[in-house]
Amino acid sequence: MRMSFILPLYESDQDIQAQVNAIQRLPGENEIIVFDERLHRPENPGLQAVLSQANVRYFSRAHRNRAALFNDGVANAAAALVCVLPPDIFPEPEFVEEVEAAFRDERVAMAYSDYRIENADGTVRDEKLWPFQNNIDERFSLGYFRVYRKSTVLDQGKFNEDLNYAEEYDFRLRIQDRWAVQHIAKPLYRCLMKEAPPVDPVLSKLHSPGAGSKGGFSYLFYTPEMEREIEFVFKEYLKRIGAFLTHENAVVAYPDDAAFEVMVSIVIPILNRRRFIRRTIDTVLNGTYEDFEILVVDNGSTDGTQDEVRSIGDPRVRLIENDGTCIAEALNRGIREARGKYIAQLDSDDEYMPDTLETMVAYMETHPKCGLAISYYDLIDEDGNPIEELGIIKHLEYDRNNILRVDGAGALRFFHKKVLEEFDLYNVENYGNFGEDYDMVLKISEKYDVDRVHKVLYRYRRHADNTDVQRPAAMKVYNKNNARQDALKRRIALNRRLSGKP
Repeated sequence: MRMSFILPLYESDQDIQAQVNAIQRLPGENEIIVFDERLHRPENPGLQAVLSQANVRYFSRAHRNRAALFNDGVANAAAALVCVLPPDIFPEPEFVEEVEAAFRDERVAMAYSDYRIENADGTVRDEKLWPFQNNIDERFSLGYFRVYRKSTVLDQGKFNEDLNYAEEYDFRLRIQDRWAVQHIAKPLYRCLMKEAPPVDPVLSKLHSPGAGSKGGFSYLFYTPEMEREIEFVFKEYLKRIGAFLTHENAVVAYPDDAAFEVMVSIVIPILNRRRFIRRTIDTVLNGTYEDFEILVVDNGSTDGTQDEVRSIGDPRVRLIENDGTCIAEALNRGIREARGKYIAQLDSDDEYMPDTLETMVAYMETHPKCGLAISYYDLIDEDGNPIEELGIIKHLEYDRNNILRVDGAGALRFFHKKVLEEFDLYNVENYGNFGEDYDMVLKISEKYDVDRVHKVLYRYRRHADNTDVQRPAAMKVYNKNNARQDALKRRIALNRRLSGKP
């Protein structure tokens, strides 16, 4: 027996016959297990034809969740390699051969592949996935299904049937540090889209590619039940590997005679943002707080941005002509030249609220363990209109452990300058143009508090020329993952030191 294919039957009009036929055309002897999950089972002549075919086994029982279905399939499978095919998924002729080749490496416990989308209008496209690099977040795309080595599933105690949303994520986290998760860079199955998938109309305003109806923002809109379960699974993983933090954080200490020329330095890295920069700076100048400086660090603009900044004419606004190669370098130049106690982040196309600086300074001055404070924010379109469909972005899923799986902590970010200096500023070498801020948040959270200020103090503008939109997709996936991997190593070492282990 080469492979066992598990087919759940959820609806009476489901075309399970076509799936069985596609599997029967695969080379060699492959097993098909049909689980009839329907609570009401009307007569289905087509199903009888399915059951009469060779290598098809039928079980009439409804499982309480996907984990139970997976476990039942694995327990009944005769082959060493098992997969559960969702409806309207059809393996290509080379599927079995390519999967077997991947599993010849005994370290491989799980495999996934590229796939082909067949749209309702007849168009076809290939969906290319990224190679797996021990990614620890749940959003890394593994396609519509995975193939598992049966023996590994059994050795690891199967899938956790207490989970309703994160059973495969939990299993992956339990195996990936010991076994390999293999990407097969070929489209090995077809996904038939019987009708065009619904598209959230707000997505076009977000300019945020990524999985889910709200693109890269989708994980912020999990149901509370989903978020709790996924967070639980992730934190259990951190505990297993010794990376879960429980220690009390330090105080950001200053000598009694510490003095600063200004209280806040707002650092704005910029490249070709003439259209937005005056409005951005005006939101600071027109605020309720006055003890600040603005450092606009230009990285070689060619659209007149520098002249626009010079024309503002306020002595608190200083243009630094950096002509650098990356955002992290521009940020570091601004921080080095800053005279303030605090460093406030402001992107060149975003905006502050009138009381942003007043509120953040007051918070930092009364919370001595806080190395970084982060507010709520609103999303606005390129014309400054609120994207009201998303409401206030709060990032309430943040804590110093869960931050390792989510994509960021939000905005506004308000730092002690000395804390940024303690961590050697932003990492230019590894995160020069993406992920530098995420890497820094992770580092700070390991020693100091990263606190949430529960107020909208920032307006995040979304448009087609957003920096994160323009970055290559692979850079975004792997820079975030690399920052997480670096943090895991630091946290494991930190916990060992705190426990007195060598």
